Amino acid sequence: MPAAARSPLVCLVAVVMFSAPRWLAAQEFIFSPRVQAELRTDLLSGPPVALQFGAGLNIPAGYYVRVGVTAAGGVAWRGSALAGSARMDFTTRYLLDPFGELRWGVYGGAGVSARIDESQARTFLLIVGGVEGPASHGWRTSIEVGLGGGARLGIVLRRARKNGR
Repeated sequence: MPAAARSPLVCLVAVVMFSAPRWLAAQEFIFSPRVQAELRTDLLSGPPVALQFGAGLNIPAGYYVRVGVTAAGGVAWRGSALAGSARMDFTTRYLLDPFGELRWGVYGGAGVSARIDESQARTFLLIVGGVEGPASHGWRTSIEVGLGGGARLGIVLRRARKNGR
């Protein structure tokens, strides 16, 4: 290639290289809303067996990962005695379909759960898995199972994002 032809080619390559970061930044995907609220009901196998109602928040930590915190409270049964029960969960979920391309989305996650029953505080490692359904009236319903201080089964209502899960 003659030197005269290389000069415009070099200029074109330089313009593309210096403009690429701006073009790529324009392609950034931002989940809306960033903070996603959730309401949940959980049955925990214990011991003691507990029924809890909770609320939480989660935020995206990348396209596929959500980091969240949940506070819940309810009642626990040990034999025929009833007592108060509360817990705080810190979880990280990995979504297999973060952009909502499929009607149902599967996820799995892990975290830490702190539980107080009968004035006894305990901390557990937490493993969860679930399936999240389609958006309806601004909410998505999930069915979640997990292990952390016993088996747990939960029904979760998460505020639907406009452009993903």
